[in-house]
Amino acid sequence: MIRISLLFLALAIVLFWCIPATAIENRLDEGSLLRGREIGHMVDLFDTEVVRAHSPFLVAHRGGVISADSPECSLAAIRLAAAHGYSMVEIDAQETADGEAVVFHDRNLTRSGGIDKQIRELTSPEVSAIVYRSSDQHIATLDEALALARSLNLWVMLDIKTTREPPNTGDFFIRIGELLGKHGLTRSTVALQRSPKVLEHLAEKVVIRLSREVFGRIQDGESISLKGKYWFSLPEHLPSEMVPKLQQNGALVIPAINTFRYPAHAHRKLARMDILRLIEAGVDGFQIDSTYEDLFEGKLGK
Repeated sequence: MIRISLLFLALAIVLFWCIPATAIENRLDEGSLLRGREIGHMVDLFDTEVVRAHSPFLVAHRGGVISADSPECSLAAIRLAAAHGYSMVEIDAQETADGEAVVFHDRNLTRSGGIDKQIRELTSPEVSAIVYRSSDQHIATLDEALALARSLNLWVMLDIKTTREPPNTGDFFIRIGELLGKHGLTRSTVALQRSPKVLEHLAEKVVIRLSREVFGRIQDGESISLKGKYWFSLPEHLPSEMVPKLQQNGALVIPAINTFRYPAHAHRKLARMDILRLIEAGVDGFQIDSTYEDLFEGKLGK
């Protein structure tokens, strides 16, 4: 019996040392950070009462959490957003030459891909073959990004990058709607744009951004149904007293806390002031750059 026990002990030690340390660390990280993210029922963003059970929630700007191993808008950045506890991820969608939707922020590929080309000049297979500079991450299709977001129970903030020359096709917006339906993300997505084509093809599938004109009417005391709408802009454009007014009329309220909107020498101080004021005002969520994550410690919803 003692010999058998010693044999099992020796085997366990051998197996332990055969497993790479990084694999153990990755499993621990996934187990601790992604716990509770098994694929499940998605939150209906049209139901503000349900959404507010999670308030305030965080939206990962620029396609997720950016790090040395996760370029902006990459699949790795989306995974890291889930691992860091974000509820929603911003996904930038652009149309390729063959009408497919891919995920990329800039108009030109030079900065991130090292190629002096526009996304609109290349086909989807050509774009997907491009790897971000100093990275192993390829440019993802919208199909890939939405599939990953859904698998991680992340809601989506969709930033549709449109072009004038050549103009975006109606089929591009139809394709986006099809992909949202395919991955079960209709009604779990908000759109940053409210262009005619967005309103025509996506209005019943995504929460639409509130117009300035309607915001002004609410500010003047008018009562308007804002179901299926959300307010999104900078903190300086949102007086604290407007938060309950917008919410009482049915809108979600999501201000943006981004580094490039503040002076570099005081961005954290000013961001902290905005965050504290807007949490006290009762906003529903924040779109943030990941450098501000620590300013929300102990302040988030479920």
